[in-house]
Amino acid sequence: MASDDLHSDWAAWLDAELAEAEAAALRAHRRERRNRRLLRALAWTGAAALAAGLGFGLVYTAQHGPAPRPAVTASPTPTG
Repeated sequence: MASDDLHSDWAAWLDAELAEAEAAALRAHRRERRNRRLLRALAWTGAAALAAGLGFGLVYTAQHGPAPRPAVTASPTPTG
């Protein structure tokens, strides 16, 4: 009879340990999935900000950049 009590105590302890380990694994999986989603969102936000910045820079430079140089059609003749 004492052996049955010991066995049931051991089985209850093992069940509790397994349940705790399973809960910890589930929490780790959810944390990893959340971190992966956060990094993906951060990467998309960075890519969108970079594209918008480059687009703005190109448009701004096209509108306010330096004036184009006049084309030189003939080479200057040296005066002597």
